Amino acid sequence: MLLSSILVLTVLTSIIKRNNEYKKWVNRIGLLILIYVLGINLSINNVEDLVIGYNIYNNMLMINNVSNYMINVVLIIGIIYMLILSYNISTVKEIDRLIEMKEWLCLLVIFNILGLVLLMIVNDLIMLFVIIELQSYSLYLITSVYNESSNSIKSGLYYFIVGSLGSFIILDGTVSIYEEIGLTNIEYIILYLDNISLYDILIILFGLFIKIGLAPFYNYSIVIYTLSPTIITNYISLMPKLSILTLILNLVNIINLIHSSINSNIILIISVVIFLSMMIGAMGGLNSIRIKTLLAYSSLLNVSYMLLAIISNNNYSIIAYLFYILQYSITHMNIFSIILLIPLYSNLYLYNSGVKKEHTFTVMISKYSPVEYISQFKMLLNKNTCLCICLCISFFSLIGVPPLSGFYGKLLVFMAALSNGFVFLSILLVIASSISAYYYGNVIRELCSDILNNFNLFKYRVLSYSNLLSLNNLSSNLINKFNLSYYDDKSNGDNSIIYINNNISYLISVLTLIIILIVLEYDNIIGGTYLVLLGCYLNVPRYI
Repeated sequence: MLLSSILVLTVLTSIIKRNNEYKKWVNRIGLLILIYVLGINLSINNVEDLVIGYNIYNNMLMINNVSNYMINVVLIIGIIYMLILSYNISTVKEIDRLIEMKEWLCLLVIFNILGLVLLMIVNDLIMLFVIIELQSYSLYLITSVYNESSNSIKSGLYYFIVGSLGSFIILDGTVSIYEEIGLTNIEYIILYLDNISLYDILIILFGLFIKIGLAPFYNYSIVIYTLSPTIITNYISLMPKLSILTLILNLVNIINLIHSSINSNIILIISVVIFLSMMIGAMGGLNSIRIKTLLAYSSLLNVSYMLLAIISNNNYSIIAYLFYILQYSITHMNIFSIILLIPLYSNLYLYNSGVKKEHTFTVMISKYSPVEYISQFKMLLNKNTCLCICLCISFFSLIGVPPLSGFYGKLLVFMAALSNGFVFLSILLVIASSISAYYYGNVIRELCSDILNNFNLFKYRVLSYSNLLSLNNLSSNLINKFNLSYYDDKSNGDNSIIYINNNISYLISVLTLIIILIVLEYDNIIGGTYLVLLGCYLNVPRYI
């Protein structure tokens, strides 16, 4: 279905008018495609077959409950992202020029999702290299799709160079394994695992670590996330990790089941990578003044938590991984959705201190990343209290404050690691979470800084990024036509109105409620997650 949809969208993007509204209609078609694919995947799978796992395409792909669960997660996150692309962040077109759509962005996203889905079910080393290149090259194009921005081009080129290095390392390990045993199918390779050198397995894992930016290969990912447009950073900082971590989960659990002599050495080396990632992720964000840099270090830290759950190899480990990756994805999408709205309340405001209107101007660093600094979060509480509360709740979840979803995610990872004897890494998880709470707290402090200030300090007017937009010129017919939701600040004697698209408002509300209310269905979620993994890794595989 995804492949046929790509062909349809390729034709559609070739003939569509170069108009922002037409481009958004293409994105809406892509949104419907992903919803339809998710519905098909939920309806056609036989639970009994997924518990055992079954192969397709001559044993090159293998689907089980865990991979099917992650396919659904990828599709859901893809639907949320396409929903953001499909609608204006504001219902006033003159304001909504912050996200100028590219007609082929939807096509590239669906093409990448196809690669992400296939990567999680790969069962052959040749297919592994082909599929990882499929999703990597689409990511390079997505990163540099806004080619009018020099920073976007830099990040795309940087991503291409470092990603190609990771692909070369994976290919080198694949060729070495084939030279030693003459096999490429993973089911047969693990039967001869003792005949394979430790170097070959580690070099494939290191190539995957480079792809997701784990320490000590983290620095390039920080630069890419910072330079990319915010709408692109939202995608590339999350989606590749979902598929590659699931692939690592499959490989590590298969190695653990075989009880090979090289098993302990692999776990030890991965533990060192987790240690470095936790320390760098916790310490790196302490002095960050850019919000995307801070979130990049936060991503590094959270990926190390998920990798710790992967290597734990017990009943709790896969439950912890599946729960943590789901709640982190929801929190991540909620934070970036709000960041895309903040320019309506910060950069687009004129802080008027008696200067004549004709001599005033707005300060915006880039229309592709209008919010770059944490200090730009000031005054959000005063301008939109609900939006500020939603963002604070998301950061409290990242800190791990109960009863939010992040607390239960960290608790499950901690229990999984501790029950398998990773005492040092468990203690380190607590320490890293405590340190990271400091830089998350800096963001919350900026968001709530208006409590300490006088709300009447500044007078402001809404600006677009190119020219002043006088709200007095907006007719009541325009308001009625678009059914606008607005915030009217009359407490300061000002008639400023902030317009937010209803679809985006509903999205942020639902994601925030999931973060808050997940405690109500915690037992059912854990029980359902346990049913997902039954037979996948807890029992001996069928091919032994």
